[in-house]
Formats: sequence, C-alpha cells, structure tokens
Amino acid sequence: MPLSGERILVTRGEGQAGEFAGLIRKRGGVPVLFPTIRLVPPEDTAPLDGSIARLSEFDWVLFASANAAKFFCARASLLGVARKPEGVRVASVGPGTSRELERLGFPADLTAGKHTGEGLADALRGEGVAGKRFLLPRALEGRDVISAEIRRHGGAVESVVAYRNGLPERNEGAAREMEADPPDVCTFASPSAFRNFFLLMGERAAAEVLMRSRIAAIGEVTARAVAERKFEVDIMPEKYTLKGLMDAIEVRLASLPRDGGPNR
Repeated sequence: MPLSGERILVTRGEGQAGEFAGLIRKRGGVPVLFPTIRLVPPEDTAPLDGSIARLSEFDWVLFASANAAKFFCARASLLGVARKPEGVRVASVGPGTSRELERLGFPADLTAGKHTGEGLADALRGEGVAGKRFLLPRALEGRDVISAEIRRHGGAVESVVAYRNGLPERNEGAAREMEADPPDVCTFASPSAFRNFFLLMGERAAAEVLMRSRIAAIGEVTARAVAERKFEVDIMPEKYTLKGLMDAIEVRLASLPRDGGPNR
C-alpha cells in the first residue's frame, strides 16, 4: 500500500471528510480527523432567495466550489426550483464541482481547465462576457476575482452569499494526539481550513505541529494563505482535486527515505 501507516490530517468539515478519509484508507494511510470548517447557510437568505427568483434573467450561473453548488441548489430546491431555466447556462470551476452539479440537477455547460477562480474567468472569456449577465453564488469569505474579471471584460455580475464558514467544536482527542505526535502530512483544502486550524489548536500548538509535519495545499489560493503565515507548502497537486492531492502526497512521500527520522 503506497501510504502504509502514514498519518494524514483531514481538516474538512462534517459531511465532507468521509470521501477524503476513504481515499487515504484505500492507499493504506491513517486519516487523523480534525475538522476546522463547519459550513452553514447565510444569516440573511433574502438576497440569495431574490437571485433564485430571478434566475431566468441571467445568462450564466457560476460555481467556484462544490459547496457553493450544494448550498445554492438546496436553497433553490426549497423554493421550488429543481432545474435550471431554459437558456441559462452553468459554469463550474472543476470536475468535482461539475459532478456535484450533475447530481443536483444543474449540469455544467462549461468546466474550467484550470481549477481556480482565475481559470473560471479565463474559460468564460472564451464564451464571450461583454453584455452578458452572470450570477455568482459564493461563500461569505469568498474572493472577488471572478466578479472583477467579468466586470473588466464588460459583463454584469451579481454576487450573492450562498453559505458561510463557521468554526466547529474542537476535537480534543485529535488535538492531544497531534501535539504529542504530529501527522506525517497536514492537508488543507481551503484558506479558511488553514486559518481555523490556528483558532482551534491555539497559535503555539498549531505552529509546532506544522513545523514538525508536511503541509499539503489543494491549490494556489490555499497555498497563498499558508505563505501569509510564513509556512512553506511542501505538497500541491497539478489538478486541484482531492484525488489529485492524494496522488501528490503519494509521490512526495515515496520520494523520501523511510529512516524513522524527523518528519521534515
């Protein structure tokens, strides 16, 4: 088994950690579950509800994450909108988000080749942006790069909060385990997951764990959040998916001698 005995920190939230933990176990690794994210609906759903009621007015609905797709489609279903209206096209940031959209009845017409907000904006430019109307359901803490790019190229975009990041309860057992024996790899799938790690572990303990482990970030945006705190990203996949992240971890660990020495 390629990851035999390797302990991998999983910071994804409830309802999301299972898939990643399963991938780790399939490769022989040991997932250390310590959720640092709890996704919840926006405090005020009126703007989101208003956008859904006017869905047929948009040319495109844009999804920069599978979570945005889940929360938007759940709210739309609650309001009696189970399918995208005729003529409205859907764009996705990557294959994982596209699979979620397909499952939810909002199949993607366009999937970005590079799985970032910038990549999605690039893909849209190939379809024509000027004069088009876009709806962007996103996280409260989401970046504004897609909206800025659309406006810069002559499109009109309505950005609406579909969900927000909350702080879950601290897993005391996992926290004690990590302080005593840091995981071989700490994985982060979003900037919020990384920042919340410090809130839940405490600044000193989080820094000590990360300095004795290896840091894996799913993509450039998360890597920038890691760099802002002056830590180094050791592992980042070419494809910004969970499978891509696992492949990159496997390749990196396989390149290291298993001599029983320190983690780094």
